[in-house]
Amino acid sequence: MTIPLIIFISSTFATFVGIMSGGGSSVITLPIFLSLGINLPLAVAIHKIAGFFCTPVSSYNYLKNRKIQWKFLLLFAFIGLIGTYFGVQFTIHLDQKILQPIIGALILILISYVYIKKDLGLKEKTVKSKFKRALAYPVALIMGFYEGIIGSGNGVIFSALTIKTRGFDFIDALGHYYAIAFFWVSFAAILYIQKGFFDLNMAIACALGSTLGSYMGSKYGRYKGNKFIKSAFIIIGAILGIKMIAGI
Repeated sequence: MTIPLIIFISSTFATFVGIMSGGGSSVITLPIFLSLGINLPLAVAIHKIAGFFCTPVSSYNYLKNRKIQWKFLLLFAFIGLIGTYFGVQFTIHLDQKILQPIIGALILILISYVYIKKDLGLKEKTVKSKFKRALAYPVALIMGFYEGIIGSGNGVIFSALTIKTRGFDFIDALGHYYAIAFFWVSFAAILYIQKGFFDLNMAIACALGSTLGSYMGSKYGRYKGNKFIKSAFIIIGAILGIKMIAGI
């Protein structure tokens, strides 16, 4: 089996699973890519290029016929771009495993909170407090930084954050996240390519697989609704958090 074919198959499966919960695909595919002899910056670069194609598909499927908070979306995305720049520098010069246990622990805390709050994220709510609504923005810098590295679990963090601060349900949260992530992964892809981390055949294979997986995953998640997405969010998020803490 050729390397591009392995990349295509693994990207399709991982994106299909990850797109329904916000857990991301790279936590599954990165170890596979690295085992094929692909260095970390190139592996991440391939993911970001694929994200340019798959995030709009997921966002469209989740937000179709729903109200989009454009001001929040664009401002959150812009703030996060600053973090994305430094995240790329971190990946190139330092070991991304330093952050994994911290992110993993945070994800488990958020998953536990969502599990305890039985009705959380199942219906849209109105958040009138301007202070609470503004609390989301500082997190954009951190999320953008992490997106520049691997980004796995960012959708989980964003969903938990915006359900509380913006009144989103899970479908709203994931739709807005993938729209925001489009800006971050596109910027990160440009930075990685400028630094010489690019392989056309691998990028095409990952993009095709990720786009197919994102289309199927977001369609299925939207069809099944918030209860299903919440269950996937909890199960996949818990596995992701434990995996990141254990470093496996």
